[in-house]
Amino acid sequence: MENISGAGKYLLFLSGGRKFAVAFEYIKSIIVAGGLYKIPEFPYYFAGACMTDGKTVPVIDSRLRFGFPEGEITDRSCIIIAYANGESGGRFEIGILTDTISVMTDVSAEDIQPCVPISKEAYTRYLKGVFIRDGEPCYIVSPDLMINDADRKSAEEIYG
Repeated sequence: MENISGAGKYLLFLSGGRKFAVAFEYIKSIIVAGGLYKIPEFPYYFAGACMTDGKTVPVIDSRLRFGFPEGEITDRSCIIIAYANGESGGRFEIGILTDTISVMTDVSAEDIQPCVPISKEAYTRYLKGVFIRDGEPCYIVSPDLMINDADRKSAEEIYG
């Protein structure tokens, strides 16, 4: 599923004033960010869950996951419904709450650079690479890396 080492299509989105991208092959759909409901005892970085295609999908708040302040959900906020890999080799759907969706873009392999981790707490551990678009860095998000291993196991059991 990963296409980080080569050229590909990426959906750009904004979170906390920064540009991020997710590889097209991860994406199932994009929905409006209304209708989220909180789930008790979910990890802090989950915005809650939403209903799509008749099933419940856990939603990660990209702002909280990347260590930014919690933001307000506006009429431009969207949820990217993406596929994440489970521990047992299966896949499950995960939502990524964004401030807004920007554009789908082609990125060449030569444009993608590795993210340099600053510390274990830096949000680069959720990222697979970076490229420059319109003079600004655009960080490639991996849905697989955005969820902790323990949370992945639970999500796969419940939602897989």
